[in-house]
Amino acid sequence: MIKFKLKPLNVDNSKRFRSFLSSNEIRKRFIDYFVKENDHKFIKSSPVVPYNDPTLAFVNAGMCQFKSVLLGQRTLTANCVANSQKCIRVGGKHNDLDIVGSDGYHHTFFEMLGNWSFGQYGKAKACHLAWNLLTLPPFNIPTEQIYCTVFNGDRALDVEADNETLQIWKHIGVNDDHIIMNGVNDNFWEMGETGPCGPCTEIHIDYPPSGGKNLIELWNIVFIQYSREKNTMRKLPNYFVDTGMGLERLTMVLQDKTSTYDTDLFSPIFKIIFNACKISKYTGLYDGTSLDTYYRVLADHGRMITVALSDNMLPSQNHKLRRLIRKSFIMAEVNFKIQSGYTLMCDIANEVSTSLGNVYPELIKNNEKVKHLIKHEYTIFNKLRLSVSKDWKMVVEECPMLKSFNPYEECMGFVPACNYLIKHKNMSNIPAFTLYDAFGLEKKTIGRLAEIMGKPVNWNELEENLKKLQIKTINYTERKSNNYMIRNIPKTDDHFKYEVIRHNNESYLSPVLIAKLLAIVDINGNIVAEPDIKQQGDMVSLVLDKTSFYCKAGGQQNDIGIVKTNNGIVFDVIDVDKIEENGVVLHHIKSRDWPILFSEKELHVQVDSNNRLGLMRAHSSVHILNSVLNSYLVVTAQLSSCVKKDLMLFTFALFGQNFSPKEALVIEEKVKSVIQSAVSVKRTTVTSNDLNQINVTLLPGEVYPDEVHLIDMYSNVDDSYISREACCGTHVQNTLDVIDFCIVQYKCNINECTIMAVTGPLCTNARVFGQQLFEKSNFVEDLTNSTNLNNISPKKVHLLMDNMNQLKSELKNTSQNFIPLKVQIQINKKIFAIERKIQKLIKEKKMQILGDAVKTLCKDSYAVGYVDCDVAYLNDNCYDFENVIHICGEIPCLFLAYNKGHIHVYLRIPKEYPEDVNWLNNFWTKFDIKPIKFKNKVQFKATEFKVKRVDKYMALKLIDNVVQDVKKSYFSNI
Repeated sequence: MIKFKLKPLNVDNSKRFRSFLSSNEIRKRFIDYFVKENDHKFIKSSPVVPYNDPTLAFVNAGMCQFKSVLLGQRTLTANCVANSQKCIRVGGKHNDLDIVGSDGYHHTFFEMLGNWSFGQYGKAKACHLAWNLLTLPPFNIPTEQIYCTVFNGDRALDVEADNETLQIWKHIGVNDDHIIMNGVNDNFWEMGETGPCGPCTEIHIDYPPSGGKNLIELWNIVFIQYSREKNTMRKLPNYFVDTGMGLERLTMVLQDKTSTYDTDLFSPIFKIIFNACKISKYTGLYDGTSLDTYYRVLADHGRMITVALSDNMLPSQNHKLRRLIRKSFIMAEVNFKIQSGYTLMCDIANEVSTSLGNVYPELIKNNEKVKHLIKHEYTIFNKLRLSVSKDWKMVVEECPMLKSFNPYEECMGFVPACNYLIKHKNMSNIPAFTLYDAFGLEKKTIGRLAEIMGKPVNWNELEENLKKLQIKTINYTERKSNNYMIRNIPKTDDHFKYEVIRHNNESYLSPVLIAKLLAIVDINGNIVAEPDIKQQGDMVSLVLDKTSFYCKAGGQQNDIGIVKTNNGIVFDVIDVDKIEENGVVLHHIKSRDWPILFSEKELHVQVDSNNRLGLMRAHSSVHILNSVLNSYLVVTAQLSSCVKKDLMLFTFALFGQNFSPKEALVIEEKVKSVIQSAVSVKRTTVTSNDLNQINVTLLPGEVYPDEVHLIDMYSNVDDSYISREACCGTHVQNTLDVIDFCIVQYKCNINECTIMAVTGPLCTNARVFGQQLFEKSNFVEDLTNSTNLNNISPKKVHLLMDNMNQLKSELKNTSQNFIPLKVQIQINKKIFAIERKIQKLIKEKKMQILGDAVKTLCKDSYAVGYVDCDVAYLNDNCYDFENVIHICGEIPCLFLAYNKGHIHVYLRIPKEYPEDVNWLNNFWTKFDIKPIKFKNKVQFKATEFKVKRVDKYMALKLIDNVVQDVKKSYFSNI
């Protein structure tokens, strides 16, 4: 690999060597050249989220989707392929993030043009194919500008120089002074410490022409002809060719531009940014401080974000992606003065979808989804800013040197981590493991904190603790596996779990399977050599050579069933487990008769078909529901699922969208419509790499095995897939067999929603019980409607409330009986209306009773006395005198009542009347309270209070005393 200075180029546009080609034309020419003219098969780009490689956060090279082929784990039907691969490099060995914007070449997202040969052709053809494409029309790159690098051998690796490739380039016509021999660091490719590897040759262009001083790498051609093993380098019988060329760099050269940012891949995005901000246009400066740097960074990040989101990568699952999104929001607002940063990012997403959508159609298909996720992330980001700003201000006041950080770009634990460091400022070292483990900081952030705070980092402590955690996890896994001492027993063949027979009456039968009994295992995980019921108990596990039982996986519960001896003795299989490390299935039985199995060599295995059918119905309904939700909502993602017999729970992400109970009912109807459409359900098996080539629903962040089962629901009427989803579970063969679908529970917040639904016969049970409960609600409604002020009584109120509470209780107790969500909504609506009517009636009756009692106390000049009325309607212990005082006209009033251990007092005098201070002081004293200020009304001033007096006799005596006193003194004077 030739090293070159990353600076903008000075290109003489007068020396153009070809007519203008757009980036789309360049990409198309590359693909057509290999596919149409040189018999390569086109393989579409895999998503930037790896499906089958847990070692990668992003696909960062064209070879990623062929890794298993290079490792010899699988083969392709085509021996030579070509494609344009979407790649992201923001971390790890290939990390261009920090350089982006400072030069004219590096990007977080780029397209890798590549061709591969898996034993079809060798070095000569690979070099000739590359040479001809670059030097012949329409690319027409002058041969005198092309340089080639070749591997010079390495004694330590015991690998000779690649003289074959050297001679090939000479034969093609490359001059000796245009061939550069390099060592292992530049021209030897390795996948890892062990595994496939080999020499590579690179094609560079002297651009602009400078006598070999401005060499830019265009194409890397790798010859995978060795396998590095522990102490040796083994030559492979057949070698592979793996090539890669960056589209952005090739486009720069063919369009005679000074940097990749000047090409038509970026210029439309710069126009979008300028039209939004109207500050200044992009001019291509590289001074590190001008707005042009931010133009490049924002355009680059906008491309990366759009592609990642359209490929179903979720910011909540990838901190690097979320960090770049937030960085872009800040840049849009701070540098480009856009009020809400997400609006510019959405405009950029539109442009990226338009410019790349013809090659990657998922960008157009998922455009609205991408924009919604951007807006949702902005909502989260804004909330974070509001919550963090105050704490961050305090952090900066305590430690000003931390001001160089932007807390909004960091993880949620960054500000608390800074507070922790300030609180423990006397620590000699930065506690790397604590910051990493407790606060979630990345190593890079930890290093930067240490640098700014001037303290060393104990990286050894971090690595040691991480290793301890890893060992702990491994030990736990091994201990879990070692609980069963059955390592020498072969893997159980369980593919029979998918073999079921469907009858015309929508019933299914799991055929009887005859299996060999390999071992009996006790509850301690030991193989039983001699049966001893006293020592081993009545619970054991059977290990068979094959089984038709499904073990719990993919959210689906395990099968139950029986095993039967040749003599007809039956043992119930109450549970099954699979030991993941060796694939052995354990059939758990509980019986004191198990020792007789020692004389058995074979057993008849029978899955409970009724239970299995309930599981299949529920699981198929999950797939239909997921498909319907994906078509109904702008964006969603499955978070979890649980499948039991004719019962399913499904939790999905909402990303800030509203999803009401009424919308859940719309979804229910759509699911039922699919069920009644009699769509066939089929299982197919593909490799994980095949997932790239088909439109299939996958779980975000899930890593899939090499062999993947697909559940296809295909509609012959619409000639399209209703659902196509990777799944290891069991399913019905036709959607009609689900019979029915009924949502019985709905829980929702702004982030996610959980739906519980039943299928098959449970739907009938739910609807019957729902109808019964609905009829009860009708009875309560009718009873309420027949109640008025004239016939209401305490007994009738209690009857109404008892019926209401019973209705509520049955509505909540869904664990006993399922109730359709539609019925729940209807009944809740009725309950709300009934409660309001009852409350209104009680209030009116209360006012009527209170008003009648007050009316009897009204005299010509004042209204004073003990309010004696039916307290049955005053259970709330509240006397609303204000609402009945109008009965008394404009005279002064003093009302006193007693209820539930409290004296209620209401005092009102006209505004123009003077306050008798002496009497009032005596008044307050009688009740043993501090003076209470009068509240000014329109024509009156009034006060209202209650005091506790448990003894009713003493309370009534006090009331009588106050009444007599006010009549004789204060009110008589008024």
